[in-house]
Amino acid sequence: MSEQIPDYFKYNKENNDKYSKKKHYELAAIEKDWPFIPETYGYHPVDHFTGCWRGFHCLYEMDDLQLLLNSFFVTLDCTVVSPPDLNGVVGKKGYGGFWEYKQVNLPLGYSGGIILCADVVGPEDWFSDYERTHHFRDVMELRFENGLVTSKTDHSDTMKEIRGFTDLSFHEQNELVADYFSLYSNKWINYYKL
Repeated sequence: MSEQIPDYFKYNKENNDKYSKKKHYELAAIEKDWPFIPETYGYHPVDHFTGCWRGFHCLYEMDDLQLLLNSFFVTLDCTVVSPPDLNGVVGKKGYGGFWEYKQVNLPLGYSGGIILCADVVGPEDWFSDYERTHHFRDVMELRFENGLVTSKTDHSDTMKEIRGFTDLSFHEQNELVADYFSLYSNKWINYYKL
């Protein structure tokens, strides 16, 4: 099975009134619908690439407090020779048959929460087809209202604490995380099942 390309989120994490280098977080859970739905903009992704069964992937970014679609990569039916522009950006044919839309900077009006994760840590047997949230060093929760950030919560220390509960089974640790993030019950993103 090919490893799937997740959606990424470019975000500056605040540390003691200083910003760390902007890094890419994996979009791990979402409370409501996706922030960007290709069909809404006239795109109909198809599965042409084993590493992206959804037919597309996105890079989101924060511009101050506004949620933006930074870049969009989509595979389309081979009969499509001129897909629509996206926020004034013309698509270019790229690697793996993807049409690439870079520096789109499309403001999104998403309302709800998202969980971002970066830097997998832990025992080798955790790294299978799908990591759990507590398997990451950095875990952030952002809440949005009409595309604007209303709150930011760093859950990294709590996830580290859960990793330290070695007397709990793998399943019990997963249940503890699920209870902790109750808003996201059954909303964790598994890119292998999309």
